[in-house]
Amino acid sequence: MPSNKLSEYVHPRIEQLESELYDKQTQLNFLMRITQAINANLSAEPLLKMYSNFLQQELGVKRLAMFFREQSRWICTKAIDYNPKDQSELLLELHKKYDDFARIGELSAAVLKQFELVIPVLHKDDPIAYVLVGKYEQTDDEYDRIKFMITITNIVAVAMENKRLFKQQVQQEAYKHELEVAQRVQEMLIPSVLPSEEEYELSSIYRPHSSIGGDYFDYIKLEDGSFLMCLADVSGKGIPAALLMANFQATLRSAILIHRRLDDLVQYLNRTIVAITQSERIITFFVLRFDPSTRRIEYLNAGHNPPVLVTKNQSINLDKGCTILGALEELEQIEVGFEQLNQDPAMIVLYTDGLTDLLNNEGIYFDEDRITQFTHQHLALNATQFNESLLEELESFKGKQEYPDDIAILTCKIKSPAALPEEVSDV
Repeated sequence: MPSNKLSEYVHPRIEQLESELYDKQTQLNFLMRITQAINANLSAEPLLKMYSNFLQQELGVKRLAMFFREQSRWICTKAIDYNPKDQSELLLELHKKYDDFARIGELSAAVLKQFELVIPVLHKDDPIAYVLVGKYEQTDDEYDRIKFMITITNIVAVAMENKRLFKQQVQQEAYKHELEVAQRVQEMLIPSVLPSEEEYELSSIYRPHSSIGGDYFDYIKLEDGSFLMCLADVSGKGIPAALLMANFQATLRSAILIHRRLDDLVQYLNRTIVAITQSERIITFFVLRFDPSTRRIEYLNAGHNPPVLVTKNQSINLDKGCTILGALEELEQIEVGFEQLNQDPAMIVLYTDGLTDLLNNEGIYFDEDRITQFTHQHLALNATQFNESLLEELESFKGKQEYPDDIAILTCKIKSPAALPEEVSDV
């Protein structure tokens, strides 16, 4: 009898040990398989499938919700018997209450009560994943099973986070490369050398707020001896703005050869921009033509900050023109402005709204009146000297304030005509 009783005791114990050994072997095999999959850089979807299948088949999990962070959002990337429609309320509750493994208590929000376990995965106290487990089979070795569940959850979650960070790094490298290309394109658009002629001189200031600005200016000398100068500001920033500006410059330079009238030129530019952007981007634009032989100015302002024309006795805002480019398929009203200069020197200052948006420490703007006043005070300078003095003034004015936007300034000094040589009479 005693021997039979011992046998009855030993056999179940052996079976239990064999079962535990089998479970350990199964867990070890899965751990090796998941590690190999991670080392082989298996993509996220099959990796999560391996993980969830193991939880279902080997650990008896019948409800599962896995939340991973993607940039600034949380996404339910894997779900079993769960509809993630209540995600926002659920995540709020998780952030408030759970920073370590826990059983979900009765005081939890209703949306959490469909689960039994919370497994947060943290990196430096910052959650990178939450795994919720519900309806799992409870066994004698439940404690060991939960420990293993926590272990593989952390392994998979960290692998997923590493994939996310690697993908983010690849995207950043690609964006950096695109940015460098766009910067080179933009540098090609901005004239590196501006003319200094007997009759006039041009000088520029360009301070992009970011690595790629949305401002553009240009100078084009025409066959009849006149020249054209322009300034534009594209809505938006970055690569799309730079590419649109490159297209705009190419269109402008080719259109000048065909459309000699400024109103025809601007109408053509507007149609081209609308066709390219479908009115999703706009451009403010100012263009001016000056003929040194007649000292005549004609200009057109398409929704841009009015440049200022300053002579010894007057200042004029060059505001005649039309609405911005790219918003309407057809510009209905276009007015070309004209000014006739006398023999006195003149200064023309074109600028983008980054200049007038500049604030000082007292909250005062560097507005149009201040630009006009500064131009009157420095009318005797040449264009280069004028811009150097203007930069010093801007730095002093803004103090510790940052430049709020791109600043582009194109200054043209129109000189007095050279005195004609006296005729030599025959004696």
